[in-house]
Amino acid sequence: MQPKLGNKLIGRIGYGAMRLPGLRGNTADPQRAHDLLLESQKLGINLIASAFFYGDGLANKLIAESLHPYSDQIIISTKVGVKIGQGGRPEVAAKADEIKTSIDDNLKSLKVTSLDLVFLRLPGGPLRDEGIPMEESLQCLAKLKAEGIIKHIGLSCASLEQLKAAQKIVAIDAVQNAMFVGNLSSLDVVKYCDENQIPFFAYFPLGMGKLIDEKVDLTPIAEANGVTKAQIALAWLLSLSAMVIPIPGTSNVSHLKENVSALDIQLDKEVVESLMGIL
Repeated sequence: MQPKLGNKLIGRIGYGAMRLPGLRGNTADPQRAHDLLLESQKLGINLIASAFFYGDGLANKLIAESLHPYSDQIIISTKVGVKIGQGGRPEVAAKADEIKTSIDDNLKSLKVTSLDLVFLRLPGGPLRDEGIPMEESLQCLAKLKAEGIIKHIGLSCASLEQLKAAQKIVAIDAVQNAMFVGNLSSLDVVKYCDENQIPFFAYFPLGMGKLIDEKVDLTPIAEANGVTKAQIALAWLLSLSAMVIPIPGTSNVSHLKENVSALDIQLDKEVVESLMGIL
């Protein structure tokens, strides 16, 4: 069963746009970003996970310049509830007025009149909890959905308890959490999404490119399958559930092609289970 958002099928590998603006939010090579986005469409990627705060609107701008007018089948998700503060640190921005401002910024920068999917980024990790009730933020998004400004609502960095609580307020159409070999903190959420046919976008699917090299040695498995370690990491995620959609980010077309090729890898059950035990 392939994951869906409304009546649109979602490809099993998406593209995370965080890397698109470059590390400093000012890409030195917009043509390279343009070529990468066009290649993503040729490879069949129809999900791009972006946010206005990726490069202060630059990621969205590059997407719009490269792909607008958009294909009927493309899905561009964005994220609200967070902003980049002084010193480049993420800060909570989940009050109703802040969410509306973020929605307007995303609409303008993507050159659309409605957004396909908006994730509410919940506090956690580097994002300190400011005590804004999740209900307040979700009710704002629900109102915008009723007005036709957004089509679908998702949660990002959500625990299973938070997901179930949110579903009592508004329909949750997708979840976006970190998930990679060595990090099973969202496994209960994955299982719930699998049971309820909720798409689960796995961000940092390669552990930000560090954990796989430093903590988990996938070399023997990769060599046995004649593929790269990154492809094994993605294939493992794909094996967890038909609802799991890894969204690796890259600024390199060859890496993009390599990521998509992970769809062709079938891991043995023993390999999948052995990687489940890596912490």
